[in-house]
Amino acid sequence: MNIELLYGDVKNLIGALDFGKIWPGFKPLRFALYDDAKCFFDGGYVEKTDEFCANTSIVYKGEQIAIFMVQGEQDAEVLCSKIVHEMFHGYQRINGWNCWPNELQALYRYEYDAGNISMKLYENRLLLDLLGGFDNEKYKELMSLKKLRSKLYPYQFSYEACVEEIEGTANYVELQVLKQLNPEKAAMEADRMRIQLTDPLRMFPVRISCYYAGALAVNAMRLAGCYPFIAEKRPVITDVLKDPGIIGGNEKTCDVFFKEASKAVENYRNETDAIIRSAVKNGETVLKGPFELTGVNVYNARCLSGYITSTYFLMYKDTEDKMLRGNFVIKMKDENTIETVYRWV
Repeated sequence: MNIELLYGDVKNLIGALDFGKIWPGFKPLRFALYDDAKCFFDGGYVEKTDEFCANTSIVYKGEQIAIFMVQGEQDAEVLCSKIVHEMFHGYQRINGWNCWPNELQALYRYEYDAGNISMKLYENRLLLDLLGGFDNEKYKELMSLKKLRSKLYPYQFSYEACVEEIEGTANYVELQVLKQLNPEKAAMEADRMRIQLTDPLRMFPVRISCYYAGALAVNAMRLAGCYPFIAEKRPVITDVLKDPGIIGGNEKTCDVFFKEASKAVENYRNETDAIIRSAVKNGETVLKGPFELTGVNVYNARCLSGYITSTYFLMYKDTEDKMLRGNFVIKMKDENTIETVYRWV
């Protein structure tokens, strides 16, 4: 893949977008594409430093930009939508969104509960129904279930709401870009959302499903005429649920999904346990602590019994900030301190 040519194709696609229809007040940022060896930014190759890690928005030489790692052949339209997704994270930072979840804390403290997952599965079906068109009764049922779940599972709900606000809104933006560039590809993405949100086994790690649930929540609230695209209080969904007119729903309506959710939670724990056992038994020991853990790939990170998994990289603090590249299982001494790092192969 020629990064320079791909960059030009994506830049032209971005230039043709109507950003006002994507999100009020959102404007494009400059962006960089990179691979394992090189990085292309603003018309030329630049030094690839440790700043260029994962797909995100960073401050580069004093400027908020989007970055994306190119792997294999790329569809320019799909890549364009994903880069605008990362641009939106830059927009969130520039505008002082204050609802970023504490991901490392949540890895340790978030508990997978079949009751919460079963309610989320029910909510997801309502969200998907609303994607096809607005129905006031289904919208009221959705909001009432969310309010009940926020009371029954406050930590889980709070974490999920933050992820849905940060990543869900960016995913909503991504879908709006695809709708402008290629409606057929947008429809394919909606189909992927449907699969992701209705399969209990795909609810793990929960962070991933929040990308889609958050995007559909924005869509549902937009159709209801109550999504404040420019709002000071965030997460928006949490603020809306404070409305005294929204009454908590009936948990029993979600019992139909409880058995499936219970099996899915058990399956996820068994999978995570197998990954940890394999890495500890067969993986190379690459680091011995104690060191402060400062970052993992939170997209699909797992945690069980004091062990954390991370794909692609991990970051830690010695006398200075350091990074290891690869897949790892991390044995933690406590919530913040690395004891041992094993390579996960």
